[in-house]
Amino acid sequence: MSWERTAAATSTAAPERVWDVLLDGRRWALWNRGVDWMVLEGPLEPGTRLTLKPKRGPQTAFRIEAVVPQRLLSLVVRFGPVAALRFRWELAAAGTGTSIAGTIGIAGPLAGPFLRRAADRMAVAMPANLERLALRAAGGEPGPA
Repeated sequence: MSWERTAAATSTAAPERVWDVLLDGRRWALWNRGVDWMVLEGPLEPGTRLTLKPKRGPQTAFRIEAVVPQRLLSLVVRFGPVAALRFRWELAAAGTGTSIAGTIGIAGPLAGPFLRRAADRMAVAMPANLERLALRAAGGEPGPA
């Protein structure tokens, strides 16, 4: 099974600023309501582990699949050969601000039974999370829900 959802937001901040906020894992909970924190565990390059702690789940180790500084961050966590969960953030200059696209996807023969329900919940939350990321990058301070 393969499934993917994308949402978008626009920030008045420059791509460099949005990128800095995206990589500030100590403050992820300020814009991503489903995550307590994120830690990059090495250089910002493909193959490096990135661990995040979901609010109601155990910390999870993702791998960076692709990175283009200030433009693209793609993460994957694999569940053996049967399923994978991917997150991707893409940034593009939009006038004096930044267009932000966020994508969540699942793939693999057992992705549906293992991941679809959780992926659906994350996809529903994604537009608001991206709006908070855009606001935080622009200097706003979204408060906790």
